[in-house]
Amino acid sequence: EFIGRQAATAIENARHYNEQQAIFDSTIRAFVHAVDAKSLWMKGHSERVSTYAKHIAIEMGLDEKIIKSVHLAGLLHDIGKIGTYDHLQDKPVRLTEEEFEKVKKHPVYGEAILKNIRQLEEIAVLVRHHHERVDGKGYPDGLKRKEIPLCARILHVADSFDAMTTDRPYRISPGIQYAVSELTRHAGSQFDPEAVEAFLRLLDKQNR
Repeated sequence: EFIGRQAATAIENARHYNEQQAIFDSTIRAFVHAVDAKSLWMKGHSERVSTYAKHIAIEMGLDEKIIKSVHLAGLLHDIGKIGTYDHLQDKPVRLTEEEFEKVKKHPVYGEAILKNIRQLEEIAVLVRHHHERVDGKGYPDGLKRKEIPLCARILHVADSFDAMTTDRPYRISPGIQYAVSELTRHAGSQFDPEAVEAFLRLLDKQNR
């Protein structure tokens, strides 16, 4: 009877966990959909960045927890664009310096949205720092090298690659070869060199 009660409790706990997980997953999907809906140019961006980042982490031999974190952070990295500067998303010419300064606030807004959700506290930090550069010239905090969380460094590579290989309102995509050359040229200044190296290995494997 005792074992029966234990089994029943375990099953109930598992059911409760699965229900909570389903709610959590649905919430993440709703966030991603909300970001995608902001602009025709945003559609699919979060999913692609998430996939690139996850595979970079796998290629780097990182553990399962980090892989899951970078995947989730990839889905949510642009959440701060919700509710802000709609007219800037589809502007058919390059942004002015003043407009770009507004756009640069989206990692901070993203952190603010996520940090009060207990399961997303760590993800919020990654979202805040996904535009930091290893040379300290990124934003919002100008962090350098290992000051930037590893997952955020991976996200920066994934996000930049997707930005360079998709069309934008003000320009046609310059293409994969251009993106590869830019990642290579700026590895160690803008981008984490190990993350770039891992991503280039992945691309090379795909093209064999």
